Order: sequence, then C-alpha cells, then structure tokens
Amino acid sequence: MPTVEWNRKAWGKTHSWDKNGDEWSFMAAYCGQPYEEWKASLIDTLLVPGASRGPSLEIGPGHGRWTEHLLERSPHVWIVDVNENCLDHCRERFADHPGLRVHHTADCGMAPVPDASIAFVWSFDVFVHLDPDVITGYLGEMSRVMVPGATAVVHHAGKPDWSLRLAPATRRAGRAGRVAQRWISQRRWRDDGNRSDVSAEAFARWAADHGLEVIEQRGSWGDRGQYTVAKYRDRITVLRKPG
Repeated sequence: MPTVEWNRKAWGKTHSWDKNGDEWSFMAAYCGQPYEEWKASLIDTLLVPGASRGPSLEIGPGHGRWTEHLLERSPHVWIVDVNENCLDHCRERFADHPGLRVHHTADCGMAPVPDASIAFVWSFDVFVHLDPDVITGYLGEMSRVMVPGATAVVHHAGKPDWSLRLAPATRRAGRAGRVAQRWISQRRWRDDGNRSDVSAEAFARWAADHGLEVIEQRGSWGDRGQYTVAKYRDRITVLRKPG
C-alpha cells in the first residue's frame, strides 16, 4: 500500500518530471488514442464544467499539467501537495497568475483553505496512490471547503470490491500470493501501477460518510467511450456537496 512517505519519495525525489507530467501518456496508449486528444477530451468533459463555476482546488498538482487549465477558467486556484518541491515548481511556472494559492500539507490537512469557499475540486493521478486513511482525510477536508452545490472530480483506484476481501489471505502466500492478487484485482501479472487497495464502492461509502453525494463513477468517456483509465482498472468519481 503506498504511504505518504512513499509518495514524497516517488514524486518529490525520484520522478524526473520530464514534461511536467505530460510524460504519463500510457493511459491514452492503452486505449489506442493520441495523448493530446485523450487529455483534451478529459479536460472538456470533466474539468471545464466544474472549473468554470468559481474558485477551484487541486489536490496533488505535481508540476501543473492540470493546474494550467484550472487557472485559465477559475478566478483563483488552491493547489495542495505533500511535496514542497512540486509546489515550488508550480509557483515558478505560474508566477504570472495572481489567482494561484499554494499550501504544503504534511498529510491531508488544508487548514488555510477557508470553509465553504471552493466551487470545484480536481485530483487526477493522485488518489490512485493513497491509502484509505489519507483518502478519507482528504474527503473530510473537501467537504469542509466546498460550498453547497460544489462538485469534485477524483481519479482513484477501482479494484473490484470483492477482490480486496481476498487480500489478507493472498498476502500470507508471499510472492505467489501477490501475483495472484494482482491478477484477481487488476487482471495484470506485472506492473500494478502502485495502485492502492481501493474500490469504487469503498470510495463512494467514504464520500457519503463525509456528506458528499456520488453523481457518477466512470472508467471511460468520449462519444464512443474511446477514452479510458482502464489500464489499471481505475475509476473517476464525480461528487457533489448537497446544497
């Protein structure tokens, strides 16, 4: 299970960020689509409608591959990350944007973000690496800062709920058990993408515990469903804070 420490090391010290995050084109390649079209469709379908409604917040901006599009549409944008160097890069990259607000969090706290001040929350390629305790912590903070009627779009792991109940038994089987669990939960013999043991159903339950409604959960989009996050069985959940 990825931890906060793992995330700090992976994205704060190890990853090279060659193209500010746009090097992660494997999801587009998996569904046989050009990365530029895959990304543009994701932005138009899921980011633009929310970001155009008012102040936004992004959890885990990395080097800003989504932040730039939020800044084009929101009057101001909070970015929150556990890695100070990622935030430093964004400060430099978006120095000409007076609407950028930055917060370095030690875990999942977002104390500087005022209560009921955010109309849209966005997080992509982040929650897939977070363990349940951190996810629920962020969901609690999201509920606090979102205005009634605000929406959130979160990309997270989506392993089958039933498969996670087998994990305690497969772990006891050592390496063979880990390989078996990876196949059972993701249909992959190798490379699990460092995905957390999280299901769509669990994510929906945790959101409901913090007063957030699930509008939809999806793994694909586009007029033919041609764009997906299915390489690792991920899901995208759209949430709403009741008004």
